[in-house]
This record gives sequence, structure tokens and C-alpha cells, in this order.
Amino acid sequence: MPSASDNLADLATCPGAGRPQLWHALQLLRVPGPGQRELSAKGRQRSELGRVMWYLQHEVMITDPPKFGITRILRYKVQMRAPAGLLKKGMNFGVRYAYDSQKCTGPGKCDDMYDKYGYFVGCNKFESMYPYPSTATHFAGGIWYSFPSQGACDASPTGAADCTYSYSWPPEDISLAELQGNTKHSFWGETDDDDDSANAARLQAAADLFKQKYPRSEDLDTPPCDFNYNKFWN
Repeated sequence: MPSASDNLADLATCPGAGRPQLWHALQLLRVPGPGQRELSAKGRQRSELGRVMWYLQHEVMITDPPKFGITRILRYKVQMRAPAGLLKKGMNFGVRYAYDSQKCTGPGKCDDMYDKYGYFVGCNKFESMYPYPSTATHFAGGIWYSFPSQGACDASPTGAADCTYSYSWPPEDISLAELQGNTKHSFWGETDDDDDSANAARLQAAADLFKQKYPRSEDLDTPPCDFNYNKFWN
């Protein structure tokens, strides 16, 4: 698949499409079981780094070895262009849908909203507490994304209903073992997981490790999550 940065300038000429967005999104990778292949990045939920670290801390690193067989953090360069139906409502992102085994499970009826707006990329700011998590996370600025498989493009996204995002391949990755180093499981905190400063330090450690492993990878700003509950559902 072409890099998400390919032909970025050409997007400005696409009729009816919004401003292109380019940023890093992350995904957790579990070890495939016997006879299984690594899962596709399409039709899944991805995040920026704060959300990944929160999820690891609260859902994965609560057991040793890590729950769900998760061993690595993958980082993609994602390019997104909102479909016209969503832009008419003044948004680049729709609701962040949950996916279970690549099946959209809500909130609401996924197919109805995709039929209405096109196969949009969804986002969920932690601070909004909708749709999840519904309590304070202590990871400032965390954002969760959803990427419907039907919206994936093989080239740069056009903003058509079935071509709203693309991503770089292969992804960059760091392992949890690399991240923890000699601290091992204690890296995730047993008594300070609700400490904003401690969590910020953990997040910075992950960002520094990506920088160390991929020094030539460009720094990208995460676009604002502009999903608006009232505009979207009404």
C-alpha cells in the first residue's frame, strides 16, 4: 500500500472533499494463535498514544504475562478525508464506533449512520467521556479512533463514501518488553495509575522509544477530534 503521505498535494483538487488530515495512529498487536495470521489494520479501533497507554495500563498489563497476548504497539501514518455527508454537518470525524472481531457494535446502528454519512473515521476524546470510557482516565488529550474496513483506500483518500482513509505499511512498532526495560511490570504503576504526572512520564517514555527506533520518522500533529454529538445524531 502506498504511504499515506503520497500525493498529498493532489487532494486539494478533489471536488467536494474536505481538508486532508495526516497523523500517527496506533494499534496494539497480540501474538497470533496456532494457525492464525496477524490481523488486518482495517475495520478496527486505533488511537493516539495516550489512549493506547491507558488501555495497556487498565486492560492489558493487569496480568503477567499481558492479557490478550498483546506484545507490541504498532504505529501507522494515517491519511483521512471526510465524506461529503459528514462535512455538511461541519465535522471531519463521526462517532467512534466499537469493533469486536472487526464487527461494528455501536453505539447505535452502525450501518444506518454509514449509509447516511459514508464510511467515516470516528473519534472519541477521553475528556468527553462518550462513548467510552465514561470516567476520568488521567491521560490528558487521549483520543480513540475507529476505521471501518469499507472506507479504506489503496491510494490517497478522496472523501468518497468508500474511500475516506489510507495508512502506511508496514507499520512502525515497539515491543512492551522494550518499553518496560528493567522495570518490567512495575513500569505501569501499582499505586500511581491515577497520577497525571506519572502517566505523562510513561507516555513520554513510549514516544521517546519510537523516536529512538525511527529517528527519520516525521513528527505529525494529531488533528482535533471535532465529532459533535448533537450535530451527528440530529
